[in-house]
Amino acid sequence: MTALVLALLAAEPASKLVEANTVVKDLVVDLRYATDDNFLHKQVYPAGSRCLLLRESAERLAKAADTLRAQGFRLKVWDCYRPHAVQFEMWKMFPKPGYVAEPRAGSNHNRGGAVDLTLVGLDGGEVELPTPFDTFSPAAHHGYTGGTETSRKNRQTLKAAMEGAGFTKNAMEWWHWDLPDAKSRPILDEPLVPPAKQ
Repeated sequence: MTALVLALLAAEPASKLVEANTVVKDLVVDLRYATDDNFLHKQVYPAGSRCLLLRESAERLAKAADTLRAQGFRLKVWDCYRPHAVQFEMWKMFPKPGYVAEPRAGSNHNRGGAVDLTLVGLDGGEVELPTPFDTFSPAAHHGYTGGTETSRKNRQTLKAAMEGAGFTKNAMEWWHWDLPDAKSRPILDEPLVPPAKQ
């Protein structure tokens, strides 16, 4: 990086959100809440939503992606930053602590400090993991010993890369990863869709 780029990054507020695919160039973005293909069976993000994360989250994601690329994998994200207003909407539909954060306290997704993701092949093809996204069952837990050997091996590969990049796991959801100090970050209110050009 040039000295100018480093200086600009140093001056950037710690709470600023960035588009994750500008930092992880081969990131596959499949924001499920921008569709009705999710556990709510309802679209709660606008069409054209971006995967936004705190820069620190995105840089750690890039580190994990580098590790995984060398093993023949890419990352696909299902959820990134989530506006606080959407958290209230989700809680009304599914008020289940441990799976949906109570909105008064906020979710780490509301802070840009959490990401939901999976592995795909270098060609973007699906890779076997223990469950689909947002399957709220014991099979989604990191300690689950059922399923196929391949699915458990892939879960472990993802876990090793994400922990190696400094993320912490959610024990009940193999796909959910947090910055270690995410709860100390401010809740943000940024649009998921870029502002219209004048």
